Amino acid sequence: MKVRPKRKPIQWPDGARVALTPCVAFETWPEDLGGPRTQQHQNRRAFPKNALTKKDLGAITDREFGERVGIYRFLEIFETEKIRTTFFPTGITVQNYPEIFKEAVEMGHEVGTETWIHDYSYMKKRDKEKKDLQRTVDIVKKVVGKTPVGYLSTGIAPSVNTPEVIVECGYTYWMDPQHQETPYTLKVKNKELTVLSYFADLNDYSSYQRAGRTPRDLLQMWKDAFDCLYEEGATDPKFMIWGNHPFVGGRPFRAHLLREFIRYAKSHGKVWFATAGELAKWYRENYHDAQVETWPNFAFAGRAGVLSDLTKP
Repeated sequence: MKVRPKRKPIQWPDGARVALTPCVAFETWPEDLGGPRTQQHQNRRAFPKNALTKKDLGAITDREFGERVGIYRFLEIFETEKIRTTFFPTGITVQNYPEIFKEAVEMGHEVGTETWIHDYSYMKKRDKEKKDLQRTVDIVKKVVGKTPVGYLSTGIAPSVNTPEVIVECGYTYWMDPQHQETPYTLKVKNKELTVLSYFADLNDYSSYQRAGRTPRDLLQMWKDAFDCLYEEGATDPKFMIWGNHPFVGGRPFRAHLLREFIRYAKSHGKVWFATAGELAKWYRENYHDAQVETWPNFAFAGRAGVLSDLTKP
């Protein structure tokens, strides 16, 4: 495959060296959570299939911490530190906790979305994926008064149809691709998306489930990533966008570290804390044509990828 030439540097507002977006992934899980055949990741092994109690209350209430405690701790941290960011909830979470999202919007936060509930688009036919997403769009508009424009797939794992489905539902930026640290324009049929890569390795899940990595390890990863980007940002500004889950990062021993990182980044001065939507808007208004690609735009086995690469065995 032909190597793409390095794109020219962009500039952020007020000469910022790096743009930071500590996203909030606020999700509700389907009924298989806590069961022996769940598709969801859990913080401990599932009950055996021959268990007489079929659902693990510990796993279920572990997630419930997010809406009971963790989300409010996040909101307090952002308010105290004067940070505005983007929430990526599932639609059913918005339906069940409308007051939380109304408060978030009043505080200046943006509401993007995942899909309706924490299931996986790659398990769905196209019409089902679109139906679930349109339902999500509708509830967000009903609750907060505006339609969402930013999309992040559950598990950062889109289907082969996701780019087309999200532009059909009115989204204008997409977070799933993992191959950039600056925005670019992606043409999808006769429409466009601004792509902002979500940093999967900096997600707080990496200190929730992966053996040998502690929350303090994750804090050091945040600082190391920031230091690298901040130094490079003197001549080539980029972004750092990562996820925080209320049931994970909202725990006191993790939330304390999020606050510590925010204060660390703020101490450097030339940092733009922004919503993902603001990053996308800035790019479209100032650099729309700087890097334009057409879907599908991934490489596969050393050649340009095609959609069948995502579906063939």
